[in-house]
Amino acid sequence: MNAALLESRFGPIRQVAYVAEDIDAAMQAWNRQMGVGPFAVARDVTPFRGAKYRGESCEDLRLNLGFGYLGEIQLELIEQLDDRPSIYKEMLDRGNRGAHHYCFAVDDYGSAYRELMDSGFEVVVQAGNEKGGMIYCESSAIPGLILELIAWNERTRPYYEGTRKFLAGVDQGQLVHEITL
Repeated sequence: MNAALLESRFGPIRQVAYVAEDIDAAMQAWNRQMGVGPFAVARDVTPFRGAKYRGESCEDLRLNLGFGYLGEIQLELIEQLDDRPSIYKEMLDRGNRGAHHYCFAVDDYGSAYRELMDSGFEVVVQAGNEKGGMIYCESSAIPGLILELIAWNERTRPYYEGTRKFLAGVDQGQLVHEITL
């Protein structure tokens, strides 16, 4: 699929996520080499309420999450703090470092969900169901391609817009700003 086709099906990419073994070193590197920053960082959080990873609960998966912006796209840096099985640990165990997933926030979650399933994606992490929530799904045709799909609604929109607004109002000379989720 070309970018125009992806955007016409799901809307714009809202986020690109990278797995980091050390989130602080990753923020420094992104800032130094790409000029990204400042970052909002939530430490030792368990963001997967009600979620299942390959059918098993992953609610207590502990992460550090860092958020910055590349233009309109949110950059998410993810550091897993434990050794539990997860979609992030899978990647690291395969020896892969770097880009993890692309996130689309969609108005019609049910249609986008069906489109992904009909085009050969497999659900790896899911919170909610086929009518609403969040999924990480993996391509059966493109090794390593993971898409995150979330419903773009009154719960998710403030998260993205609030993070952007928060970062616009902080001291731009300070790279890291701690937040709570």
